[in-house]
Amino acid sequence: MGNCSAFMIKLPSHSPAGCARILLSICLIFVLGSAFAQRPLGTDVSGYQPAIIDWTTVKNAGVKFAWSKATEGTGYVNPNFTAQVAGAAAAGIYIGAYHYARPQLHPNLTGVNSADSEAAYFWSVAGPYIKYGGSYFMPMLDWEDVNATVAAGFTAAQMSAWVNEWCNAVSNTAYGSGVVIQPVVYTGTWYSVPGSTYPGLTTDVTNRPCCISGYPTNPNPQTGSPGSTFPWPSFNFWQYADTNWSGGDSDVYNGTLAGLLKNFVIGGTNAPSISGNPANVTLAPLGDTATLSVRASGQAPLSFQWLFNGAVIPGATSSNYTIANVQWGNVGSYVAVVSNSYGPVPSSAGYITLLTNAPGSIVAPSSLVDWWPAEGTPVDIFGGKTGTATGGFSYAAGRTGRAFHFDGSTSYLTTGASSLSVPWTACVWVNRQNAPGTGAALLGDGNVELKLEQYNGTRQVGFTRFGVADYNFGYTVPLSTWTHLAFVASGTQMQLYANGSLVATLTTNIPLPRAYFGVGYVNNGGSFVDYMLGSVDEVMMFNRALSSTEISAIAAAGSAGVVRVPEFTAIQPLGNNQVRMNLRGLTGKNIKVYASQDLDNWTLLGSLANPTGNVLYTDNSATNAVGFYRAAQ
Repeated sequence: MGNCSAFMIKLPSHSPAGCARILLSICLIFVLGSAFAQRPLGTDVSGYQPAIIDWTTVKNAGVKFAWSKATEGTGYVNPNFTAQVAGAAAAGIYIGAYHYARPQLHPNLTGVNSADSEAAYFWSVAGPYIKYGGSYFMPMLDWEDVNATVAAGFTAAQMSAWVNEWCNAVSNTAYGSGVVIQPVVYTGTWYSVPGSTYPGLTTDVTNRPCCISGYPTNPNPQTGSPGSTFPWPSFNFWQYADTNWSGGDSDVYNGTLAGLLKNFVIGGTNAPSISGNPANVTLAPLGDTATLSVRASGQAPLSFQWLFNGAVIPGATSSNYTIANVQWGNVGSYVAVVSNSYGPVPSSAGYITLLTNAPGSIVAPSSLVDWWPAEGTPVDIFGGKTGTATGGFSYAAGRTGRAFHFDGSTSYLTTGASSLSVPWTACVWVNRQNAPGTGAALLGDGNVELKLEQYNGTRQVGFTRFGVADYNFGYTVPLSTWTHLAFVASGTQMQLYANGSLVATLTTNIPLPRAYFGVGYVNNGGSFVDYMLGSVDEVMMFNRALSSTEISAIAAAGSAGVVRVPEFTAIQPLGNNQVRMNLRGLTGKNIKVYASQDLDNWTLLGSLANPTGNVLYTDNSATNAVGFYRAAQ
C-alpha cells in the first residue's frame, strides 16, 4: 500500500514560495489466493460464537467457506448473524446462512405451523444474503430436532417431505427474486438413519446436497470421511470436528476449490465478482482531480453504474469514474454497481476526502496510530482503518470542519480494529447530548467500553469491563458544548483530561477499544448497548501515554486542529546551488521531496524521516532551471 501527497513550490529567480498544491492518493494491493487441488476447508458458527470473529486468521488457516446460523424455528434470530456474515465476506470467505429446523413445533408441510412457516421466517432474516455477488454461499437447513421423535409420531417419509418442502419454499422464494439456489441439508447419521428413537430420512432427500456430521478420532479432512452418509450415497460436505479457528465447527468440501465455487457460491463463476474495489482518495486543496476505479469479472457483458452517497451518478457507467475540479460537495462515499444477467453486485465504498491545514494548526505528537478527522468520511488517515456506518449515522458541524454524529438509538461505526494494549492515549472532541439509554459509549470492543456517560443518572465519563465492574471519573461533559477529552492509560492508572486539564485518575486501566464508535457491544449475549447521542470529532489514538503538555497543546489548538498534510513553511536560497526548506507534515510518516523543471517530470531528492512533524531539508543540487518542489507523504 502506498500513500502519495504532493506540494509544488515554484521558485522563480530565487523568490520565496509562490504557490502550493497537494494531491494524495491511496492504492490498494489485492492478494489473490491460489486454488490448490485439495479439499477446501470451511466452518460454521452460531450465536455461541461472538459477532466479531478474527476472520483474517480463519482465512489464513485455509478456510474458504462458512455458514452462520440465521434463525431457528419461527422465533429465534442469531443476534450475531449480520456481523458474522459481514466479517467473513470482508475477509474474502464465502459465507452462507443456515436455519435450525424445528419440525416438532411446526409439523405441517404447508399453512400454519409448517415447513413453509419456517422457510418464510428464515427468508425474512437471511434473504438479503441469498443473492448473486461472488461472496454468498448456498443456504443450509440444519436437520437435527431431537424432539421430533418416533414417539412423537414422526415417520421417515414425513420428515423427508418436510425437508423437501422447506428447501423448495426457500428455493422458490429466491427464484422469485431472480436467484437460483439449491439449499444444502445438514444432518448426522445419528439422526438421519431410521431407528427406535429418531425416524430418520429416506432417499427422497438425496436430490439435495448434504453436509454430514461425524467426528472420528483424529480426523483427516483431506482424505477422511464421516463414515456412513445415509441416505446419501456420498457426501458433499463433512463436519469433522466441533471446534476450530473461528470457535465454531470444522467443515470440509469433498472436491476442489473450482468445484466449490461453481456449485455452491451463489451464481457460481458467472455472477459478477469484484476483484478490485474503489480505493480511497484524499485531496487538498479544492480543484484537484480524483479518479476511482473498480475491477470485476463474470459472464460478459458487464455493465457499471457509480453511486455517490447512495444516489445514482448520471452518465457514470464505466469501470472508471473521474471527477475534475473536486469540491467539498464531492466528498463522500462512491460505490460501483457491476451487473450482468445474473444480477447486480455492489463494490465496497471508496471515499473522497478533502484535507487542509488550518491557520494555527500544530503538529501531532509522536506515536500516532490512528486518526479519524471525520471530514465527511469515516477514513482513518493514519492507520488505514476506515469505518463502516450503520443505522442513523450522519455528519454534523464539528470542532474542526465536520464531525461524526450518532443518533442515540441505531447508529454506530464499525472499524474491525483490534484493541490497543497499554500504554495508550485517546484524544477526541465531543459534543454531548443526553443519551436516551442507561449509558453512552464512545468506544467498545465486546469486552470493554470507554463511556461518555457511565449511567444516565450521573452522565459521568467512565469505562466498563463487562462482567467485572463499572468505573467513573466523577466528571460530566457539559451539554451541547465542544469539549476535548483525553484518556491516558499508563500501565498502573488511567487519567482523564478535559480541555487540557487533568480532572481524575483511577488506579486501573483497560486496553483501548477500537472496534466500535458510538456504541458498546457485549460479546456475552451478542448485543449492542449504550448508544451515544451527540457528535465526535478528531479521534486520535497513540500507542504511548502522552504528557500533560502534549494533551494541553492539542486542546488549546481548538478549531485550528493538528497538521494533516505536508506543507512548506519556509524556503531560502543559500547560493552555491543550495536551497533550504522547512517542512511540516503528518507526524510519524516520512516526507518525500521532489524537484521538477516543467511540472511533468519529477525527480525524487530524498525521503526524510519525520518523527516530530517538522523537517529541515537542503537541496544541494539546485540550479536556476529548477522551478518547482513537491512534498509527498
